This record gives sequence, structure tokens and C-alpha cells, in this order.
Amino acid sequence: MPTTKKDQDGTTAKSRRAEPISPRVAKNGVTTYEFRIDVGIKSDGTRDRRRFSYDTKAEARREYRRISTEVAEGRYIAPTKTTVGAYIKAWLDGRRDVRRVTVDGYRHALKPVVNRLGNLPLQRLTKDHLDVLVTWRLTEGRRSDTAVKGTAAEVLAFVAAHPDGVRYANVTSKFGDKAGRYLDRMRASGTIVRPERGLYALAPGTPPPVEPQGVAAGTVTTMLIQLSAALDDAMEQGLVTRNVARLVKRPDIADTEMQVWTREQRREFREHVREHRLYALFLLSLCGLRRSEVMGLRWSRIEGNTLHVRRGRVAIGTDVVEEDPKSWRSRRSLPLPTDVVNALARFKVAQKAEALALGASWSDERLVAVREDGSPIRPEWYSDEFQRQAKAAGLPMIRLHDARHTAATILLDSGAAVPAVAKWLGHDPAVLLRVYGHVYDEALESTGAALFGDDTAASATEPARPSVGTL
Repeated sequence: MPTTKKDQDGTTAKSRRAEPISPRVAKNGVTTYEFRIDVGIKSDGTRDRRRFSYDTKAEARREYRRISTEVAEGRYIAPTKTTVGAYIKAWLDGRRDVRRVTVDGYRHALKPVVNRLGNLPLQRLTKDHLDVLVTWRLTEGRRSDTAVKGTAAEVLAFVAAHPDGVRYANVTSKFGDKAGRYLDRMRASGTIVRPERGLYALAPGTPPPVEPQGVAAGTVTTMLIQLSAALDDAMEQGLVTRNVARLVKRPDIADTEMQVWTREQRREFREHVREHRLYALFLLSLCGLRRSEVMGLRWSRIEGNTLHVRRGRVAIGTDVVEEDPKSWRSRRSLPLPTDVVNALARFKVAQKAEALALGASWSDERLVAVREDGSPIRPEWYSDEFQRQAKAAGLPMIRLHDARHTAATILLDSGAAVPAVAKWLGHDPAVLLRVYGHVYDEALESTGAALFGDDTAASATEPARPSVGTL
């Protein structure tokens, strides 16, 4: 219990309770100062009691007061050796609330963070680290397809900047002694030559290194959004005190209008691909179905003129996986237009004939999107084929996904109710208007003409007013 002492006036007062700091002498004679304190409750319900050790008693006292105060206020964050890369990997592995293809997108977006900052302790990650990363991504962070990358590419660019050659000492003074290894490797591969001892130059016929290029602002913003979500979870787990990704200024993204086809352009595309083997699939895309929905459709999901969207096939790296639709709204049944029903019927007959010629059995559980040999069509090949046919038709180049935007624009422009269009596309009505609500120029012209349409009609029937001079 606390001791007592007499004040100057002779009264007795309680002294401050001694802080539980104890010296500890190691076998080598070095003295450290340590204390133990309860910092919380473990997952099994027992108390989490930890030991802290410091070189000086003053430092131990200072840290004891800080830690005990933070524990009392519920602000204490226990030290951890978890790195940024290890935490992001664990966070991604634990994202069981989203589809695998979505997690793959998160992983791709966070790859630069892992590559550049992965070895950094999570608790040492700062806004400055992320600002440097963002600047690098915007200026030179685009992945190069050349064989020479990283520091080797920088060394090669330095050598290429000196047509008459550059001295070994100049290279090592700029990049350090390790630059010599890169010079030896590139000389062995024939990328550079050594005209004389200690002098290096670009080999004849070697193309100069590609200038560094940055990625789009939207790509960087996506990276920061996913990192921020990961650090939010880290805060909830008590691993970090704050989300430093929220402090980083996100780059401005230029607003660009999505490219969509007009009704006439869509009609031209239909006529161009009418004899194409995949005509029925192209019609489904023009109806607004997602690529994953077209690729994952099975014949058993088509009943008469009704198509049931229940599964999707998506590309994840080199794999193609089948999984549930994007959201609960995506699970829907659509009454197809007659042209689409007829095209699908012809496609089914053709596929049965192909299976018969190959001696393969037929089942309505087969995918609709298959090649002549019955093998599934890869999603990315289907997108490329759509663009190849659009180019061959002389139409403006748009992505396959823009055909979905075109369908939404035509439906809305035709006066269809927003809830009905959202149901058709498998989307939330608010998202439909925000993302898919494009407007044709003709609609803008008619809207502008309607502003003074009544005034124009009225002025034509009103008698001419006298000018000021005749009053």
C-alpha cells in the first residue's frame, strides 16, 4: 500500500504509488528496466499481460505512464511485427464476403503496395510512404513488357543516355556497387558492349529503353480505396491506431463520357454478324447481359422464350471459374425478344450437329458459349472477337461491356421505367441512373427545344406589339 510522509506544515500526506519498474541484470552485466502490465483480454477470455523492457529507467517510466494511460482509455495498440505484405495477404485471404473474381481484382490493385512496401512493418506505414508510392505510380509505375526491369532498366537507360559510352565508375557512383552485376548480366545477354576496359555502351541494334510511364489516375485511386478498406479492418483488429491511406490526397480523375452505340450503329453490327457462328451470343450481349452471364449460360436455363440468369463464368488469371452471379439482383428471369429466341434455337441445332459429328453426347447442361469442338469459350477471347467484328463492320470501337451501356441507354431513351430497366440489367436503380444513364445527342436537342416550345407557339398567335417609336 502507498507510504505516507509529512508535509512541511507537519501534516501527513500519501506519497505517489511506486511504479512497478524493476531492474534486470543480464549475464553480460547489462542492466535493463522492465515492467509488466495488463493490456487487454485475449481471444480465450484470459487477461493479456505483457512485459516491456527498456535501456534506461527514465524511458521505462515514460513508457509505463503512456501505455497505462492508453490502456485505461482503450487506445492501446500492442506492438506487432506483421508487415504490410503479410497483412494484405491475410486480409485478401479472409475476404469470403465477395466473389473470387472480385478478390482477384483487389489483389491486382494492391500488388504495387505489396511490391514496394510489403517488407515494411504495418505499424510503421505512414502517409509519406504512400505519397511516394502514389507519385511513382502516376509518373513511372506502369508495368513494362520489356525483358529488362527494375534497377537493371534504370542502369540500361543511364548507359543509353551516353552514346559514346559511360565509365564503370560513373555507373557505380550513381547506382552503387551492385550496378556492376547488372552490367555483367546485360553484357552477357548482348544488350550492352564494352568497347574498352571500364567503358560500357549500348550494343548496336539494341532498342533504347522505353521511357517510364505512369498509370491512370483511376488505377491509383482504386489502389488507395482498397488499401483504405484493408487498413480500416486493421484498425478494428487493434493493429494500427489510424488509417493513413485516408490522409493521402487521391489524384483527380478526368470525367469521360462512356462510349455507346446509337440505334443505327447497333443495327449495323447485328447485320454484320448475322452469319457469324456466335450471332446468338452477340445478341445476348446487345440485350445488356454481362459477359460472365453469357459465358456461364447453360441450355437448361433457357425455357421457351425465358432466360434464367443463375450462374456466371469469369476469368481469374489463367483460370476460368464458374460461380454465383454478381449480386442477388443479378439472379433474374428475362423474357427474350423473338429474334433472340430464334437465334438461340438455330445455335442449339448447330451445336447438336457439331456434337453428332464428333461422336459426343448431348446434354442441355452444356454451356451455350462453346466452340465447334464443345470446349468452353474463354471470356477474354469473346471480348476480343466482339471488337474484331466491330472493327470489321467499320463501327466506332467500344468495349464489350459498353454494349451493356448501349442497351441501358436505348431502354431509358425509349421511355422504359427505371425500375424495369434496372430489373432487366440486374442492377440497383440508383446505380443504373448514375452509371448507365447516358443520353443521346438527339434527346438533348429535343429537350432543349422543349424549353421554349410553348413560347414559340404562343408568339405565333399573338398580335404584333407596336414598337416604342409608335407609342
